[in-house]
Amino acid sequence: MYKSLMPKTYSVRDVQREYRAIFDEAKKSGPVIILNNNKPDIAIVDIDYLENLREIAVNSELEDAMDSISVYDSEKKNNKFKKLSSLNELDK
Repeated sequence: MYKSLMPKTYSVRDVQREYRAIFDEAKKSGPVIILNNNKPDIAIVDIDYLENLREIAVNSELEDAMDSISVYDSEKKNNKFKKLSSLNELDK
């Protein structure tokens, strides 16, 4: 869908002058980065791109939750639970 791996960059002044062309670029090629004083300040992304990122994040969270449940079930089955009094004890 998107052709470029490296986002194009534009200045804040570019956005003021050419916002429509920059928005079209974001729809066509993927995110564009807006620089303020030569530093990345904001990204403009197409709504489909944003929704895709959201879906990836949700799926990743669900996968992590399922992995945690699997570890819990395995440790419960094998009686490998430890009572911890602090988070520092997790590494031990």
